Amino acid sequence: MRTFSVILFLSIAALPFVGMLTTPRPPVPPPGAASAETLAILSPHRREVRLEYSRGFREWMQARHGRPVDILWLDVGGTSKILKDLESRFTTSPNAPGVDLLFGGGIAPYLTAIQQNWIAPLPLAPDTLADIPPLCAGAPVYDTSNRWYGVALSSFGILYNRPLVERLKLPPPADWSDLARPEYFSWVGSGDPRSSGSVHMCYEIILQAYGFEAGWSLITRICANVRGFGEAGGTVPREVAAGDIAAGMVIDQYAQTVIRSVGEDALVLVLPKQHTMIGPDAIAMIRGTRRPDLCRAFVEFALSREGQRLLYQPAGTNGQLHSLYRMPVAKSCYGDPDAPRPNPYDFPASLEYDNAKGTRRWNILNDLMGVWLLDAHADLRRSWEQAIRMGCPPEQVQSLCEPPVSEEELYQLIPRWGETRFRQDIMRQWSQAARERYRN
Repeated sequence: MRTFSVILFLSIAALPFVGMLTTPRPPVPPPGAASAETLAILSPHRREVRLEYSRGFREWMQARHGRPVDILWLDVGGTSKILKDLESRFTTSPNAPGVDLLFGGGIAPYLTAIQQNWIAPLPLAPDTLADIPPLCAGAPVYDTSNRWYGVALSSFGILYNRPLVERLKLPPPADWSDLARPEYFSWVGSGDPRSSGSVHMCYEIILQAYGFEAGWSLITRICANVRGFGEAGGTVPREVAAGDIAAGMVIDQYAQTVIRSVGEDALVLVLPKQHTMIGPDAIAMIRGTRRPDLCRAFVEFALSREGQRLLYQPAGTNGQLHSLYRMPVAKSCYGDPDAPRPNPYDFPASLEYDNAKGTRRWNILNDLMGVWLLDAHADLRRSWEQAIRMGCPPEQVQSLCEPPVSEEELYQLIPRWGETRFRQDIMRQWSQAARERYRN
């Protein structure tokens, strides 16, 4: 079983590299042809998404406007690293950051970028948004002040390996709390919330769905069950598919990719009822761009019928080379035979997610989770394993999992969190407190 799991894992992990060998390169323009304009896009999107949007936009611009266009994709890592990159660009060159668009990463980095004055409004023609509802499951799909627009919709849930769960006689997970059950010790997977925005969102959703105190206790037990933290959000789906872990927290696009590769009978994606959300994956124009007309054209393409179809139509359709397994924001697309099911606009608004709250505490929460749950993971796992052996006495579980700071105390630290020495002193105190709690 383990040998087969290793082979399956390596096969799935090799898919992107196989794509590199089989994907044709953009055609070389003939001598005398007009030189292509270049649009610089900062994005955490995976390679397949970048390839499809490059191809689609190039063809759309040539057909609509007769303008040859190339896209320069700037990949600096996840959303946290993207924000640091933008900060560095605007510090070095406040009025010419050298990037035109920010594309992908959910909503939180856009709210931060707006606060930092890194984003410029980009009004669109009214008919561009005619097929895009302003809300989905209670969450805004685009900014009414024209500062960002949702291009795709994302959901957050649990992916589990059905045959492995059955073989281990584990209860199939239906909610986040199931990942914290003692039976799942060492069989849960998670990415690093400090480097992956989608993983961070899963933890933030839990904190908002259950409340800060109960939510922290829950994510502590989930992390105690985690076998190891991968850096990227796409690591967990591959580990679940390979049978190295039984279940893990995922964003839908990564889950759907491995489900289509392995099969729906083996892998199951669950969206916790009342405890999750559907949110947009956005795009925005960076302040100081020298190509505002080209930025507007790319956003209009991304929201057009042609651009929206890229998200879900299968490879081999209309020249598409890769299946992206994403949910479009255009409502009428869900009438297409190839569109994702179910329709996210039919999903009930079960969780009123507070984007402003999530954005405000994004950085400090990453540090808090990093110190208490990831850096001290070995000690946390040993303490949790001992509690399991003792039958999980409520008093012991409570002392192990209680929040190191209250939500109010966390907010009191935020105004000074940008001060390097202050931040390091607090994190040092947290590290010592975590070590003492877990080892005692």
